[in-house]
Amino acid sequence: MKISLIDNGLDSLKKGYKYLESYERLLGAGATDPERFSALKDSTLSIQHGIEILFKYSLRQRNELLLFNDITKLKTAFRNRREGLINELYEEDGAHTISFKETIERLIDICGLPINERFKKKLLKVESWRNGITHSAVLLNEMEVSNVLGGLLVDLDNFFGPVIGGEYLQGQGRVELDRAYRLTKAVHGELENKVKAQTVERLINALQANKLRNITAPGVFLINNPKVACSILQEIQDTEHGYGCDFINGHCSGKASIKDLGTDGRLTIFTEDNDTYYQFPLGSMLIYIPEINNSLSPLIFLYATGSKPIGTSPYIRDNGNYKVQHGVMYDDSRSVDWSKETRLQYYDDYNSDEPILMSHKEILHFLTAGPVCFLNVGKLDYGSAHRLLDDNNFADASRLYAEFQRYVESQE
Repeated sequence: MKISLIDNGLDSLKKGYKYLESYERLLGAGATDPERFSALKDSTLSIQHGIEILFKYSLRQRNELLLFNDITKLKTAFRNRREGLINELYEEDGAHTISFKETIERLIDICGLPINERFKKKLLKVESWRNGITHSAVLLNEMEVSNVLGGLLVDLDNFFGPVIGGEYLQGQGRVELDRAYRLTKAVHGELENKVKAQTVERLINALQANKLRNITAPGVFLINNPKVACSILQEIQDTEHGYGCDFINGHCSGKASIKDLGTDGRLTIFTEDNDTYYQFPLGSMLIYIPEINNSLSPLIFLYATGSKPIGTSPYIRDNGNYKVQHGVMYDDSRSVDWSKETRLQYYDDYNSDEPILMSHKEILHFLTAGPVCFLNVGKLDYGSAHRLLDDNNFADASRLYAEFQRYVESQE
């Protein structure tokens, strides 16, 4: 079995941070000292090994001679490699690679790579923990170790992203959205599409504000808690590059704003283009996040739980697949009149030079359970997402989630 230098390093680094996640779960669950130490030990050993291997890979990419203590002892190694007796120079007896500290020094002094004093001290501290674990009984300050290892990940991404490039980005697997965004910028630079960058940043802030993890790009997630869903919707709103909204009844607007989630569970959305309010009892929200480094918009699908008409004389339109109750919202009081008589007066006022009703707007209340609308950023591409809204196969949010999940997995 043979594994490349970079794959070896990436594997150890990824495993090390999985062990760190295990430690954090054990800590939260009140696990015993030996259980926590085991996870933290494995994390430290794997992370240090991964860093060292990737540092040596970075040196080798510049000149493989930089990996060795004494190049005068490599003459036989080069000859034997040419003759196929060995595959790598380090397999030759007497060919010794440099220490971890010397690797850092050569990356700085010979290669001119960006390892500042703060970063270097962290690296050497991790190596000292690794040496203690490997060579003797050790007493670790677990909070210091976990904090340093956790914080070190940003430094490693910022270093290896531009130095190694796409291989490092792909080798991290399906990482959290905020890290995937940071890694994408480290490898490719700032996103050319500034609207996409702002959209991703707002989404990251919304996820963090609601303590949602394990969400990445490309990826999809389903929220069945209306309060959390509404909080995310409000967090991602933006006055400059906001989300537009397409409803199942054919209405659409280039700019929609989430107003509130009432005590009765009804979500209110206002669309500027047609000056209309929409309400429905929010059940589920599905968000599909496309790859970061393109011009595609996130897609947000909102589902209703279904509700009964309001009032004794409702004005309802029924197209067979959904029912919508129409009403009038008065601008001054924000009160709503759902009666059929007032709604018919709305039509008369619309065509009259002398309206009878006070200043008002139309409001629609979706009564049928199922998909109500999808949102996307108007200045980004969104394909033919409306097909999914109209497809009866996706009348249930879990079915649409499964379809997106299959699509995401097919892209890996």
